[in-house]
Amino acid sequence: MNGNININIKEINKVFNKYLGKTANEESILKVAAVGKPKTFKKGELILGIGERMTKVYFVLNGLGRSYYIDNDGNDITKAFLYENSFCIAESFFTNEPSCQSFEAIENMTVLEYNANELKSMIFADFELKELYIKMLENTIVYKMRRESSFQLESATERYLNFKKSLPNIEDRVKQSCIASYLGITPVSLSRIRRALREDFI
Repeated sequence: MNGNININIKEINKVFNKYLGKTANEESILKVAAVGKPKTFKKGELILGIGERMTKVYFVLNGLGRSYYIDNDGNDITKAFLYENSFCIAESFFTNEPSCQSFEAIENMTVLEYNANELKSMIFADFELKELYIKMLENTIVYKMRRESSFQLESATERYLNFKKSLPNIEDRVKQSCIASYLGITPVSLSRIRRALREDFI
């Protein structure tokens, strides 16, 4: 077994531990690790464009990216961040329709690339992979529900504090404008919140 496969197994096992609280059996994880093709994206490079279909799925080994969409007023709105040991999957993966969002690399990224259809077939043919897939879908649904309710029930400051708690080590790696749009506020408002929190701390 070559070094790259060993690294892939180690990183993918982190996902099993994160979502299922256990290490996958060797057969299941070897399937995923062996078919992933190493690929890099340069900082600022587009991973998937609006209107494109997602025929590839990416597992992030290192680096940082984001998904975003453009609203009716032409504003760039950050939808989610892609970080180490997470998957880059658009809604197009499930619907086979053109994507309504784009994905880009914020930093240089190293990923494992999978053929979307092959990955689906592999998942549904293996019990443990299916179990992981379902758990990740459940977590995604919960994330979306909590994110939606946060805009209705929480103040901008509360959303910012929850962002720092749920996505530690992300803040210093992205532009303020990306964080602001993710929180649904302006960069000026974000600066004001940060300043107020610093003053309260002092």
